Amino acid sequence: MKRKVGLLLIALLAVCMAAGMTLETEAAGRVGLNKKKLVLELGQSDQLMMNNADSDVKWTTSDKDIVKVDANGVLAPCSVGSAKVTATVDGKKYSCKVTVADYTGMSVEQREVISYALQYVGNRYQYGGSSLTNGTDCSGFTMAVYKKFGYDLTHNAYEQLKETKTVKMKNIRPGDLIFYGSSKRSCSHVALYIGNRKVVHASTETTGIVISDYKYRKFVGVGRVLETATYPGEAADENVMRTAKGK
Repeated sequence: MKRKVGLLLIALLAVCMAAGMTLETEAAGRVGLNKKKLVLELGQSDQLMMNNADSDVKWTTSDKDIVKVDANGVLAPCSVGSAKVTATVDGKKYSCKVTVADYTGMSVEQREVISYALQYVGNRYQYGGSSLTNGTDCSGFTMAVYKKFGYDLTHNAYEQLKETKTVKMKNIRPGDLIFYGSSKRSCSHVALYIGNRKVVHASTETTGIVISDYKYRKFVGVGRVLETATYPGEAADENVMRTAKGK
């Protein structure tokens, strides 16, 4: 009896090992891009490559004003924003979401916040959500981004408007929040300013997390979250948020 059980276990182990080897072989031979998401800084280049592609690859970009791609998959960022770079092989298309950032003149804190937020461009919108990977709405997005750095914001655009230090639009800096709506009392949307007249935000169920022009709709206010200024040329402010950090 023990011998039969032992033989059965050996047989099962052999089957599992064979299945595992088959899956590894299939994965190793699978055609696909080496990257599906990429954040590039202006002045920085990178190269996309197709894995296991025997045929010629045709490279295209959805927006040449944001990023260009040559015949070898080399990327050249042109301006802040996001675009889809596509590789076509034997009639099949494989895409990579490329986001371009410009951190010129930013403090370490500003750069950290913005680079973290930009990692999630292309992810889904979910009303009432606050997950940067599984789905978030506009205030959930800004709340989750700043939570990473120890700041507590309420999951509501109007409340975030009240919780942050009011800043005039002419004094806006990367890392500030822009609030949108018909009036301050009816503030219904919030986005994170990333510089170069652009914001990143959880937009709609159709578009997800995107980069837009900062005046893409009517804005009603600007709020600053960072506790210490670290804004080049400005004095430090140790009490920017009206709601205490880490409350």
